[in-house]
Amino acid sequence: MKSLIYIFLFLQVYPVFATWESSESTHFRVYYKENTVDPESILRIAEEFYEEFPRITDNIPTETIKIWVCDTQEAFQTYVHAPIQDWAVGCAFPLSRRIIIQNPSQIATAKLQLAQVLRHEIAHVLFGQYTRKAVKGIPLWFVEGIAIHFSKEWVPGRHKTLLKNVFTKSIYPLYKLSDKFPVPQLGADLAYAQSQDALRWFVEVNGDEALWAIIDRLHTGANLNTAFEAVLGYDLTIFDRLWQESLPERYHWATFLSNSYVFWGSISGLLLLCYIITRSRRRRHLNRLRQQEEVVDAFFRE
Repeated sequence: MKSLIYIFLFLQVYPVFATWESSESTHFRVYYKENTVDPESILRIAEEFYEEFPRITDNIPTETIKIWVCDTQEAFQTYVHAPIQDWAVGCAFPLSRRIIIQNPSQIATAKLQLAQVLRHEIAHVLFGQYTRKAVKGIPLWFVEGIAIHFSKEWVPGRHKTLLKNVFTKSIYPLYKLSDKFPVPQLGADLAYAQSQDALRWFVEVNGDEALWAIIDRLHTGANLNTAFEAVLGYDLTIFDRLWQESLPERYHWATFLSNSYVFWGSISGLLLLCYIITRSRRRRHLNRLRQQEEVVDAFFRE
């Protein structure tokens, strides 16, 4: 009976996928609808990124990584076939070496770049393949932080998001981001910003080799808490606390002004304030002169 069910499901899905075009490179195959995307540019981005991580790629199977580029939001939701938010533009299934992304126009609408999304999702697959013995137990904030760190992803809005939430003291403890991220986009944006910052701070304090030492321990099957203790001498709980304590020191008023929009907005506000003060002083001076002119000198009273 199970075989019949699997065959039936295969027959249901296969005709849909059979309508897709495909193109292949050394390590990737991209599936797409005709005239919706340039497959060669996708393969070029993917291969260039793949070559950046020989420490991982030399130690994982060389099976093809499949990339599906959906032409519509509905198709994306259908082929992901898992709970995913409306604002998502990409999804990776590391253990099955499969990536599903939105079409480039939808990615641009989300104010992201195709190369950025591709690199992020490929990073998920490479990291997942390398740490497959431990991948199901790795906290989500670390998984996303690694993808952002590996892909050198930079979303300016995340800096502003962290800044605002540090000021309002509404940062999530990292342990609350272990299994899932908040569903509302604002909460998810903060979770991604924290994941990025936690990994960035880790590397700034401990260096890249310490991060790779932890990743290598995950490769052997160790859990993340054990890996942190072995490499840093303390566990995730202490790391969480130290990272949170570092935030006010790194996101203060000077950092606030380093934001270009805020900086020029502040300059404009300061100039406006100077103008108002100067105008007010001039008005008071003219009023004093007018009052002096209205006073009749004693000489003319006689």
